[in-house]
Amino acid sequence: MLILAQLHGQPEIFHSIQGEGVSQGTPCVFLRLAGCNLACSWCDTAYSWNGTVPGVRLTPEKTAELVLRYPCRRLVLTGGEPLLQQKALPSLLRLLPEHAVEMETNGTIMPDAQLLERITQFNVSPKLPHSGNDAGRAWKPDVLRRLADTEKAWFKFVVACEEDVKTILRQASRAGIPAERILIMPLAATREELDAMRAPTVEWCLRYGLRFSDRLHIAIWGSKKGV
Repeated sequence: MLILAQLHGQPEIFHSIQGEGVSQGTPCVFLRLAGCNLACSWCDTAYSWNGTVPGVRLTPEKTAELVLRYPCRRLVLTGGEPLLQQKALPSLLRLLPEHAVEMETNGTIMPDAQLLERITQFNVSPKLPHSGNDAGRAWKPDVLRRLADTEKAWFKFVVACEEDVKTILRQASRAGIPAERILIMPLAATREELDAMRAPTVEWCLRYGLRFSDRLHIAIWGSKKGV
């Protein structure tokens, strides 16, 4: 059984473009799983884990049926933290053999061997101190190193200032994350905040030789959910 986040009274499964990371702009089906082991102060999907909206339980078969309503064959497993439910995911993915699968994860839970093999792309978003999480819970070098070793992982960091970028480079080096696999993305929850943060973030990318990630969903839809 899977526990999905609920939005407007329905399990949160929707068709849109990937808004962040290395595959941004790509059409995908998003499946948002409930629950998270961290609690970021600026999380824009806190309803998926903070108990304000109850999750909905679905069998893998029903979940696959909802995913297959869309013609797109690229699935994004998001959350929350999808790896909290990793034991139930192989049963779902076996029903979707033609789908490329992206998994969005905070990089604190080690995927099992089945998922390391099946997932097409890991979008890893380790949390910096401005997230409000305890560093010992939010930064797991052994997990990050294992994900980097798969060569399927991209590491996307939310930044608020240049000091964040320096912190990323120091910590990524210790965790074996190649600089060419790092993306930095502005901390922003609204179009106005994104517009203000985009230019300095690009400047930091140029200064430190890192890749920029926009937040297309915010640029296009603002703070609207389920898009």
